[in-house]
Amino acid sequence: MWLGKAKESLDDATSSLDSHRYGLCAWCSQQALEKLLKAAAVKLKNQRPRKIHDLLPLLRESGLELSDDKIKELAKISKFYFLVRYPDLNKKFFATPEIAKNALAKTKEIFIWIETKLTE
Repeated sequence: MWLGKAKESLDDATSSLDSHRYGLCAWCSQQALEKLLKAAAVKLKNQRPRKIHDLLPLLRESGLELSDDKIKELAKISKFYFLVRYPDLNKKFFATPEIAKNALAKTKEIFIWIETKLTE
């Protein structure tokens, strides 16, 4: 269930970038990884995922170990949930094409790594 929803969110991120909806692309990128980490918690730890949106605690709870570089990217992507969904929290944030492209590229890289671990 979670893996299928994660793939849908990744597709949504790609479609959003293609249609120049950069904020939505960034948010869907975060959602794809959130759902994928929840899938990891279910598959690898046999536990029900918490109803949170911060990717770093979800990563810890999944038992997966990412490189420091990927953890830094995950932390950046995690912020898109709040920056896009609640624009009043940071009025200076505007999703640009560069931000969206980078977020999606890093999301795909991390997504593929995690998905591989789930299907081994």
